[in-house]
Order: sequence, then C-alpha cells, then structure tokens
Amino acid sequence: MLFLAALIGTAINGATPSSRAADSAAPAVPLVPHRVINSRDWQLIVKDPDAHEGERIIVYGRVTQFDAATGNDTFRASVDSVDHPGNVYAFDTNTILNGNASALKDVVIDDLFRAEVTVAGSMSYGTQIGGSTTVPMLTVDTIKVIGRG
Repeated sequence: MLFLAALIGTAINGATPSSRAADSAAPAVPLVPHRVINSRDWQLIVKDPDAHEGERIIVYGRVTQFDAATGNDTFRASVDSVDHPGNVYAFDTNTILNGNASALKDVVIDDLFRAEVTVAGSMSYGTQIGGSTTVPMLTVDTIKVIGRG
C-alpha cells in the first residue's frame, strides 16, 4: 500500500488556542475567490507548489487512491486545471488532496470531481517500490463529484 505521511494542521494566522478568543472580535478578512486557471498556469504550480502556497484555484481530477492507507480526509488524484470530458487519462498530475472528512465521505476511487482548493505547497511520500516522490498538495475547500472514471 502507498504510504502517506500524517498531515499536521496549522494554527490560523499563527494564533494559539488561548489567543483565538481575543482575535474573534476582529473583523474577518474576506477570502480571495477561487480562480479558474489554464493548463500552463497549473503546470507552473506543479513545478513549484511551495511558491504558490495559499493560492485559491479550481481543479478537476480523478481519484486514484482513497483507502485505509490515505485515511478518511486525504486522497491521491490525477489532477488538471481544466476538465477533460470523455478522457479520464488527460488528468496527469499526481496530486495529494486533503480536507474535512465529512465533506469527503462520499468521494471514492475513480470518481471524477471539480474542486475549489487552496494550494498547500508540496508533499513527499514513500512509494510502493521503496523510493519517494514529491507532489503538489491541495486543501479541498469544496468538492463535487461530476462522474465516474
């Protein structure tokens, strides 16, 4: 089975649990909307995901692994920034996505999806043949299953 490293959450804006109460009175800063990007812009993110951390984009993909090894809040998918109706093999970028387990409860292997995500940087993990690979990591803000691959 493919092994994925445990993902560690980070405190919002560097706040500690004790300081969050004081921050709750401050007005919330609206989030930048997710944006549509072309395939070239996606390839720039793939090339250096850490340089694009925090960007909010829309992606399409096919779930390739979502099982006991990945857990209920993380999955591996082949992803692109454009939809490829009728050609599930056109989604060619191996990517790790994580999010809220309850929002991902109905997502399974071979699902085709559209997701609004935030680029979380890169992630390295061990492969079945004993090597390692580094891939883009995306945090799922919303996801919609749009078919089966």
